[in-house]
Amino acid sequence: MIFPEIIAYLLTLKYPGSESERMNWVCYRSAVQLIIPLMPPGTTISYTAQPLHGSFAWLYFSTRIGTDMVPNSFIGTIHQYGTTPFTGLVTQRMRDDPMEFLLLVTEQEPIHTSVTNLSPLAQRLESYGDLIVIPTPHDLRVVIDALRRMHTSEESER
Repeated sequence: MIFPEIIAYLLTLKYPGSESERMNWVCYRSAVQLIIPLMPPGTTISYTAQPLHGSFAWLYFSTRIGTDMVPNSFIGTIHQYGTTPFTGLVTQRMRDDPMEFLLLVTEQEPIHTSVTNLSPLAQRLESYGDLIVIPTPHDLRVVIDALRRMHTSEESER
């Protein structure tokens, strides 16, 4: 499966019961955004992202920058679990094509992000992210199990 199909598949997971009720979905899609209209030159902002109250986990799967941003004027870093899954210059490509990945975020294991304006001018910062909200630990187990079994077909599991 290609990446968009994986995300679409996870968003179809339901518990047995009425197909019409929203309560039967295992997880649902959401988005986050950060907009700073004028970030001063040489300034670094750091923030921590974690699931909101009432959600157990996020499966962060895509990020992109706004179309109004000037390419090559910011450097960004993401830290999680003591590792750095991303660090680099925010380029034109990140504006045109979203970066796709799977990053599990919980209250105990948040992501820490920092962005620095490298430009000698104040710049606009726009960051958008797409994620899957996983409400409970049980739902997370269902999602992980679904990811593990993606290579098997429905017929082979019967």
